[in-house]
Amino acid sequence: MILDPSLLMTVLLIAVFGFIGLIFSPLIIELRKPKDKGPRKILRMPLEKRLRTSKTPTNTSPDETEATGDSKNLQEALNEAGVKSIRIGKDTVRIFGDFVFPPRSEVQDNVVIEGAVKIGDHCVFHQSVKAKGNAFVGNRVVIKGNLVSNGDVALLDEVVIGGSVHSDGSVTIGEKVFVSSSVVAIGDVKLYENSEVKNNILTRGAIRVLRPPKVDLPSSIDEIG
Repeated sequence: MILDPSLLMTVLLIAVFGFIGLIFSPLIIELRKPKDKGPRKILRMPLEKRLRTSKTPTNTSPDETEATGDSKNLQEALNEAGVKSIRIGKDTVRIFGDFVFPPRSEVQDNVVIEGAVKIGDHCVFHQSVKAKGNAFVGNRVVIKGNLVSNGDVALLDEVVIGGSVHSDGSVTIGEKVFVSSSVVAIGDVKLYENSEVKNNILTRGAIRVLRPPKVDLPSSIDEIG
């Protein structure tokens, strides 16, 4: 039996293409596989967002309403504390002596303290804070301007600074702190690795980076007391 030449050619071409497809199919499958792009960055809310959204502290229960130091009653709070102050221009208040800002205060003005300052938790300062003495800043405080101190500076956890931190002493930065510009210090600078200084850290002393403490979770329900 004699095969038609055209039919024979067709069979041979099918056989050749089938053989080629069998040989190169693993390569084709590998090329079409989704590429592994390596470790992926875990998205989290940027700390800068707090600068844009922070007005008055949230999540305040009725029994947590404490004396505040906002722009309309800052003078009243100063008078109650027996602290002298004067207003300089339209947006700056100068306080004579040490002063403690109660938790959850909101201050619209620039503040210049002729002494040490302690800022309670959850306070919001819409401009800058300058202290002639040490500056202690509590948890989750937002300062939208600069923080300047002629002494030491201590920032607790989750503080947001919209400008720079300047200190003639040492600077201690807690966990999850964000500084939008630079940290400048005469003494040492100590900060946790999960905090962020967007620009530079300039110091005549040493820079020490700390790791957050490790929390050992119970391996079984029996370990929960």
